[in-house]
Amino acid sequence: MEGAPIRECQYIGPEQDPLRDYPIKYCCRPVFPGKAYCDEHVWLVYNRGSSVGNKRKLKAIEDELAELKRLQEIEEINNA
Repeated sequence: MEGAPIRECQYIGPEQDPLRDYPIKYCCRPVFPGKAYCDEHVWLVYNRGSSVGNKRKLKAIEDELAELKRLQEIEEINNA
């Protein structure tokens, strides 16, 4: 069974971390049709990946890429 439709924007903003901050403060403006965010925040969330979870994933990917680059540079020095 599905819950009631979301009627208020669920955006929590970049300054809050749902795993650390309590209580969470939502935007609460009326939602964009078919989404869980208002017309102002729907584009931030879906186009830029601004949710906290996405920021963590992006940070992990950036860290992994930096480590790969570092390892490549070490390999190049060793092969020189």
